[in-house]
Amino acid sequence: MKFWLSLEGRDTEVEFHTDGGRLWVEHAGRRLEADFRRLPDGEVYSLLIDGQSHEVGVSAAGATLEVSVGGTMIPVDVRHPLERLLQSVARSGGTASGETVLAPMPGLVVAVRVAAGDTVAAGQAVAVVEAMKMQNELAARHGGVVTDVLAKPGDSVSAGQPLVRMRPAAT
Repeated sequence: MKFWLSLEGRDTEVEFHTDGGRLWVEHAGRRLEADFRRLPDGEVYSLLIDGQSHEVGVSAAGATLEVSVGGTMIPVDVRHPLERLLQSVARSGGTASGETVLAPMPGLVVAVRVAAGDTVAAGQAVAVVEAMKMQNELAARHGGVVTDVLAKPGDSVSAGQPLVRMRPAAT
């Protein structure tokens, strides 16, 4: 599985593989063996990379993870590569034809917060998708009127699958 990370203002791509019960991390042309285990207190993990042990505490802070490594807190944004592509497409296009809110990664629809005909403000939550035991609240980038709700709670969705379509509000 491939992800991109934003770490202290730098973007980078990281890929995870499993092979024979082992976890491999590929980054910048390097392949490292890793082991990631939850410690008994549940808030701290043991991360073993190429034989070197690290203690990692992870707590959700909005869409950003606050990762504590060796007592230093580092904010890390973890995204599916498709989300990066979708963001660049959204930035390049206007809103004249409306907006479609897409699932950023494969997951399970936990909630749909709008119905057809609802007026939505920019930044308003329209759906919640759970992926990798984390709930991701998906918001409209622009205001508009909901024309189609294409998913319901309990639906499994794939990355890039349309969830809610909107048209610009009449002016």
